[in-house]
Amino acid sequence: MNNKPPANPYDRLEMQRSVQISLESLSRGIDNYRIDVRLSARFTSVVRKLVRTLVDQYTVMAPGGQDHNDLFDRLRDRYQDMLTVLIHRVKTDLDAEHISLLQFAAVMYIIRQVRRQLDDEVREVSTKLADFRNRGATEVLGAQQRLFWLRKNYERILYTINKQLIGQIQRAEDRTLAPIRRQYLGEEYSLIVPAIVTPLHLTSELSALPLLINEFLMWSANGEDSEFIALNRKVEALLQRFFPNLETPPLDGEGAAESSVSEIYDELGGLFHTQAFLGLAADTKTVIREHFCWFEIPENLPALFDSQSNQEYLTAVRKQAGLGAWWRARREVRNLDKFIKAFGKLLRKEKLLPQLLACHAMRQSLSPTILEKADLKVICQYLSGHVPLARVEESSSGNNKLNQQQLKVLADLHKSIHERTVKLDDNDLVKILAEISRYRRELKHCRFAHRAFNRLNLLSNKDDIKLSDSAGTLYKLPTNSEIEEDSDRICHHTILKADVRGSMTVTDELMAKGLNPASFFSTRFFNPINKILESYGANKVFIEGDAIILSFLEHENAPQQWFSVARACGYARDMLKITSSNNRYSQQMGLPLLELGVGICFADTAPRFLYDGDHPIMISGAIGLADRLSGCSWTLRAAIRKSLFNVAVLRIAEGETGKGEKGQHYLLYNVNGVNLDEFAFRKLKKEMSMRGLRVKLNGEDFLFHVGQYPDAKGRKKDLVVREGKVGLWQDSRICEDPASDESYYEVVVNRKVLSLILEKAAGQQPAAAGQ
Repeated sequence: MNNKPPANPYDRLEMQRSVQISLESLSRGIDNYRIDVRLSARFTSVVRKLVRTLVDQYTVMAPGGQDHNDLFDRLRDRYQDMLTVLIHRVKTDLDAEHISLLQFAAVMYIIRQVRRQLDDEVREVSTKLADFRNRGATEVLGAQQRLFWLRKNYERILYTINKQLIGQIQRAEDRTLAPIRRQYLGEEYSLIVPAIVTPLHLTSELSALPLLINEFLMWSANGEDSEFIALNRKVEALLQRFFPNLETPPLDGEGAAESSVSEIYDELGGLFHTQAFLGLAADTKTVIREHFCWFEIPENLPALFDSQSNQEYLTAVRKQAGLGAWWRARREVRNLDKFIKAFGKLLRKEKLLPQLLACHAMRQSLSPTILEKADLKVICQYLSGHVPLARVEESSSGNNKLNQQQLKVLADLHKSIHERTVKLDDNDLVKILAEISRYRRELKHCRFAHRAFNRLNLLSNKDDIKLSDSAGTLYKLPTNSEIEEDSDRICHHTILKADVRGSMTVTDELMAKGLNPASFFSTRFFNPINKILESYGANKVFIEGDAIILSFLEHENAPQQWFSVARACGYARDMLKITSSNNRYSQQMGLPLLELGVGICFADTAPRFLYDGDHPIMISGAIGLADRLSGCSWTLRAAIRKSLFNVAVLRIAEGETGKGEKGQHYLLYNVNGVNLDEFAFRKLKKEMSMRGLRVKLNGEDFLFHVGQYPDAKGRKKDLVVREGKVGLWQDSRICEDPASDESYYEVVVNRKVLSLILEKAAGQQPAAAGQ
């Protein structure tokens, strides 16, 4: 026997729902706020062609029927293709949050394109009219009538075109994309789709009569926002009075509570228009979200007021819980009936029933011819009982005058609406209540969508696309056939920074001797290091005076060339060979010696680029890190004796002078050495097989890592890295730190040490090494 108590009507309700998209992990684009998007060229091409065709068709007073099925099929297929590729990228480079935002770009493009094309048409007619007036041409009257007609029918034309285009998007979503979304994104992300295709996208005004008549109910016979706002507030008060335990927050109260700062962008005006209904569109910073209360979930209304289910509930309560529980349950159910009666009384008192019922009748009974000939607003006012039929006759004139048969259709419809108003039952009232609920929901979907639109920057300018793409901030939405094997897409990079010390002293000395510093540096240093760039796949970031910054890039579809750290290390060794050779020459000439300090850092992301004209400027956090590794503390220069190695790292002890100043916690020594950061060393061990060797030199144990890598031309090169232990700088002297397990890494450049280690690695016993 089932003793489970029956569920009361309120248990059938979904009490709340929410949708949200986090923007935190998305890369900001060229304006440092919005996300740059480049839509499929195949998709945008068919959209532009369809929009141009439909605008040409519907901006004439008597549009003929045309077959656009082929174009509609292409639009739907390309949208499906583009979105399918996008959704599947959850398996590679995007997450569900990325996809959720980027999918708004397609509908945003359609809405923007339709409005631009229609506005261009209006401007063109307005320009012609001005020209005709200036010339005193006879075409003035015709142009004036056409401009008046276009402005009067602007929202109807907008609705008609958008309905067809976004209808294809809706069809693709329902038939093809829904199961793909559920499989790869999950059910929660499918709740975002209704915001993408909300009917409120179909017109520019949220209370436009073509929208209300065809998609909702006619809250206002004049197409004014204020009438729904007033009705909604009365319904909210009624709900609060009858159902105080059901939380029904005021529709216009949520946005203002979040923040007093509004969203920055509003390109399509959606946030401005929803503000009258929902309050201020507060800037939600890194998260776009909307909350829906129970009254903004339309399915709740038929479930709550289902008389058959409520009667079954009462029967079950009496059977299982007894007479006392039945009396209490019956009060709950009667309260539902009382609310519906009170709601009907409210609509009759406000004289809203005729216009609310008129929409369905108009959709079924009025031909497009009548709607085109007479003023739509006047027809709505007549059917709502606000004006006589004669006013409808007056709104049509000349060739557009309504005939007697058409006037009779309107009169019969008016009578039918009046009769239905008298006979209205509770089920009809529940349907009206559900439509109020649906409109509230769509207002929030609309605000959510426009928040998403305003975070997207749809790029079409070639320079902007190049800038964003080079910076790694461009999100491309191709169709399957547009996916290219993009071997130029950078996925990781290594930075080499060489601090060239003593260049000013050398320059002064050369000038004092009457020699040319520019030719000296070019022939003895810059020309030789430029010649080896290609051998190591190095790219100039900056080479001038006392700074040399190079990048070693790894491209997405060329993993066989992912040796950026090893090649940076090889380049650094060769650069130091050139410097050493230079110094021998300078010594013979009696000139000051050059000194280098090289730092190498790896980043597992692509660098970004700014452009100065056509010249790219690399932006990478690894540049700053490499700069620090290339530096040398003047304190350590005096404290460290010349040895086999050229790099040392010491942690500054607590209380020591300089500790924590400008974030400094370590002292670095780097004199003609190559300092490799830990992240780069870990990457190096992935690039090649490295053998660890412990070798005693001058009575001291050292740990080396030995391996071999190919340069950019495929030639095998040896590489030896010393792993040293970070020491301690305490009491102004170098100390060992037994408690520390920190390491630093130096590329070995000492030729004698290299020879010994490589012989050891090859299995030969080396002789003892001295300094």
